[in-house]
Amino acid sequence: MRLVFLSMLLYFCATGLAAENAVQVTAEQAKHLGIRTVKPEEVAAMPLARAPARVVLPPQNEFVVSAPQAGVISNVAVPLGVRVKQGEVLARIQSPDLLALQRELLDAASEFNLAQARLRRDETLLKEGIISQLRWQETKSDFDKAQAALRAAEQTLAASGLGQGEIRRLKTNRQLSSLIEVRSPIDGVVLERMAVVGQRVDRLAPLFRVGRLDELWLEVDMPQERLHEVRIGDRISLENSRATARIIEVGQHVDPKSQSALVRAVVDSPAEDLRPGMHINAQLMHKSTDLIFRLPVAALVGHEGRNYVFVQTPEGFVAREVAVAGLEAYSVVIHEGLDAGEEVAVQGVAALKAAWLGMGEEE
Repeated sequence: MRLVFLSMLLYFCATGLAAENAVQVTAEQAKHLGIRTVKPEEVAAMPLARAPARVVLPPQNEFVVSAPQAGVISNVAVPLGVRVKQGEVLARIQSPDLLALQRELLDAASEFNLAQARLRRDETLLKEGIISQLRWQETKSDFDKAQAALRAAEQTLAASGLGQGEIRRLKTNRQLSSLIEVRSPIDGVVLERMAVVGQRVDRLAPLFRVGRLDELWLEVDMPQERLHEVRIGDRISLENSRATARIIEVGQHVDPKSQSALVRAVVDSPAEDLRPGMHINAQLMHKSTDLIFRLPVAALVGHEGRNYVFVQTPEGFVAREVAVAGLEAYSVVIHEGLDAGEEVAVQGVAALKAAWLGMGEEE
């Protein structure tokens, strides 16, 4: 009905063609036909290619939490995916080996206290001239050995998961415990949990993987035939996400199976909807110094293998041939054929196309 109505309006108003590819439409006719126009959005980059991508963490932001001593996991305190604070208990391990280390510490502490008392005594005797310098040096050597043994025992227990406060209490109270508390080394998120209650683990067995989410990377599998078009600093937009990324590295190795290379980018805009491990479709955008516009895809019409948009003029509209740089999910990027400030039809385009082609045939 709209096409018939447009033909009748154009015929009875005797508008005709003002120029090649032009369709004269009054404001009232445009209103009846539901024609709506927008100004194209100027953009700084054109679509290059679509490719699958993965959200990953930078290597320096990932930490493995391992068992400090062999034992049996008696408790797991955190589930997968939760945020944890630095020093927060992740799991508890019952370890008989820890008892042996604590006994060694207490023995070293006793030897140190005895060596310290002997050193103080011999220092007094040396000042009074009762003993020789050689005797004092031998006592000092024994003290140094005892002190080194004590520090080694303390560091061994610290590496086994005991804090400095717990070590001080052990030396004071001399109460042994086989319980080890495994704590988070950072403020972050539990990305992987290998610990299972009741499981026996060896020393240094991995229990958790914890990561900081303050920085995210994208790893894009780029077809090797398009690699020469990618530049450091180019942008990446993501499907169904407001986040964008900046390319920081183009891989120099091509996977022999997929014939793709890795393009790495850092996410530098709000990324609340991104999580490590996600697979997402990425659109690579190539920076350009030319004037580029983005329009809703509904504005684009095809005819005889060419692409056109209807640009508004004082008399109506003109079908303007354009060069398409790329298609996005709901928009089209145009790099030739439009000027800044022009209004382009995005609704009622089918009616304009029918009138344009029908008028051309009549002529």
